[in-house]
Amino acid sequence: MHGILPFALLLVLPGSVRADPPGVLVQPKDGGFTVRFPDKPKEATQSTSTSIGKLNVYTATYALPDGSVYLASYTEFPANAVRPEVRKTLFDGVVKGLKGKDGTVVGEEKQIDIGKEKGREVVIDKGKVQSRYRMVVKDNRLIQLAAIGTGEFVTGKDATAFLDSFEFK
Repeated sequence: MHGILPFALLLVLPGSVRADPPGVLVQPKDGGFTVRFPDKPKEATQSTSTSIGKLNVYTATYALPDGSVYLASYTEFPANAVRPEVRKTLFDGVVKGLKGKDGTVVGEEKQIDIGKEKGREVVIDKGKVQSRYRMVVKDNRLIQLAAIGTGEFVTGKDATAFLDSFEFK
């Protein structure tokens, strides 16, 4: 009977110990979110003056050997600059900027829920490169996530896992 208890514990313990998913959990200072990159990304912050005031921008990027890229960023706007009634216009402007002159939206833009916030997902084709973006506004921050590479990459399981790893904190 004494030999059964250690064996039973061996069967129970591995299932109850949770391992972190692979990759590096990034939580930008003052960003209010976490996201899991495949490895440590390059991080940068900068400020820029605009007609609506100073914008603080944080970016984290990680490039794979094949040239595919994961990106997470947030732009901190002045208070009340991204009120709910202007968010559709903000998202439309972001998509227009991302498309540029030579890009096209693939399929339909999707309205998505990220936590309790409403966001948008869009795939943009620029020839040999596609980009899958998710964007959401929380408080006064526009948060953007992207997987950039081939069409197969941006719609694949690794890119989806990256995008789905995003959580508000």
